[in-house]
Amino acid sequence: MATYTIHTTYRNIGAQTLNQAGDHQFIADEPTIFRGTDAGPNPVQYLLGAVGACLGASAASLVNRPKSNIKVKKFEVIVTGETERFADKSSRVSKINVKLTCQTNLNQEENRQFIEDTIHLCTVHNTLKDAVEFTFDIN
Repeated sequence: MATYTIHTTYRNIGAQTLNQAGDHQFIADEPTIFRGTDAGPNPVQYLLGAVGACLGASAASLVNRPKSNIKVKKFEVIVTGETERFADKSSRVSKINVKLTCQTNLNQEENRQFIEDTIHLCTVHNTLKDAVEFTFDIN
């Protein structure tokens, strides 16, 4: 089990927040049309990026296992999210589509299993899959 802590501070500049994750800092903001300053990705973009990054990290964990013979030639993820807005002005991410392109040294069946194992290991996907409709396009 791991514990992760992010410290977030609203900066009172547009919609900017400064996020501290260990030694790393990153800004989240909103586009200017939403009264932000567009100084960084918005929170939904970070959420979608977390899906892609976690899939990449999950693939790496399989590749880097002892005795693994997997060589990745290409692993690319494009994550698209759709939001819905409610009458009270709240909103949620309602759909996430993941386009995953994966080329390895494995045969077609082994490559398919590698992709399935990668998705199965993805912590972020596992966290969101019961709350958000996911679709995967595998190439």
